[in-house]
Amino acid sequence: MSNFDYNFGTKTAIKEYDNQGAYNTLQEMMKRKEQLIVKFYGSKDNTRCAWIESAHVAGFKYQLKSASYQGLLNYLFKGDVTDFDTNPKEADTLDENEDFQLGILKAMIDAGKAIQYVPLFREHPESISAILPCFKGKIMFRIKRTDETLDYLREHKQII
Repeated sequence: MSNFDYNFGTKTAIKEYDNQGAYNTLQEMMKRKEQLIVKFYGSKDNTRCAWIESAHVAGFKYQLKSASYQGLLNYLFKGDVTDFDTNPKEADTLDENEDFQLGILKAMIDAGKAIQYVPLFREHPESISAILPCFKGKIMFRIKRTDETLDYLREHKQII
């Protein structure tokens, strides 16, 4: 009787995400002064991420750390094009039960940014959608609609 090898060999089935390629693509988009559409989220592997797209480039994931988040915001709000990520292969992880997108929305509210909300009657009953227009694009939000979130937005005089 022969011995059949059921293994996949030395290679693993898990492939590491090419965040360096994502960073290089983002840098090229910024050098062309493209208007970016950005959505922040926490990935399944608890990494802080941004979904980035433009009129000329299809959407892609970019894993974030604090420096890359700040560099991306500097481009969106001021148009600054800098080399802000020295090691794109490193990314920050989320704390357990942290809602990264809601945290960013709250930070923008605290900073006094003018956020446009989709009226609740037009929205899916389980979510709140908003857009933050920026100098070099916009940030899109879609957060879970809870009583706590609605109370927070109303306390901070957001037009929802």
